[in-house]
Amino acid sequence: MRDTYFKIRRPFSRRKHRYDIGSPIGFWNYYDDNHFLTRLYVIGNEEQEQYYHYHMEYAVSTGKCTEAEFYELVREIVADHIEFIRKQSPFSRKHARNRLNLKCLRAFRDYLISTNTYGYRDPVDITITRYDSEIASLKKELAEKNEELETLKVYETDYKVRITKGYLNAFIDFIHQFPEIRIPHKDGTRLLSASTESVWVKMICKYFQHGEEDINMETLRSRFTSNKENPSTKYRPIREKDRLFKVIHR
Repeated sequence: MRDTYFKIRRPFSRRKHRYDIGSPIGFWNYYDDNHFLTRLYVIGNEEQEQYYHYHMEYAVSTGKCTEAEFYELVREIVADHIEFIRKQSPFSRKHARNRLNLKCLRAFRDYLISTNTYGYRDPVDITITRYDSEIASLKKELAEKNEELETLKVYETDYKVRITKGYLNAFIDFIHQFPEIRIPHKDGTRLLSASTESVWVKMICKYFQHGEEDINMETLRSRFTSNKENPSTKYRPIREKDRLFKVIHR
């Protein structure tokens, strides 16, 4: 088929390049869009950029079209096939395959949209369909987030534990001792452990206040370090005069 924009394979021969499209027994007129997408499904989205540019460079180098014209053609092919698959019955024997193809097409469409430097705009009906689909997806995501938020509200509180004014550093020193508490008869196993020091910082800021004031997170961060032997220059150790309490365990 000489008037196709795509690089086709020769009938009854092997592909010269794995991106060449067409069937081994021939290439029929007016089916180049199907063959182009069929090969895309085989190639996969990891190579969609290389696949697209392979055929675009062929079309442009042979004088068949400009880059903008090729882009418009491919966008319309993808839009038409997405719409076609969406209208298929979910009870069809091809439903599983249709879902995989639709996922591939949408990923390819998103890639094409990201490279649109030609001012191309989808037809209004296709744009509306895409936006309706995206809105439905966002509504579902919002509902899931709201459900998650309702679950977390159980642990929220309007009140904080008040640390007596002037004793914030003494309280921080008290917290510093928590990871050093060992469980008796457990070979030195820690009672408490945190994957990062920021856990303590966030916990204190969220559930405690200094007198009548909230605790500044950045100020609090300077009081914690994951490496006490070689702390950063921002680390400010607790002074001896503020070390008022000592956790004693059996």
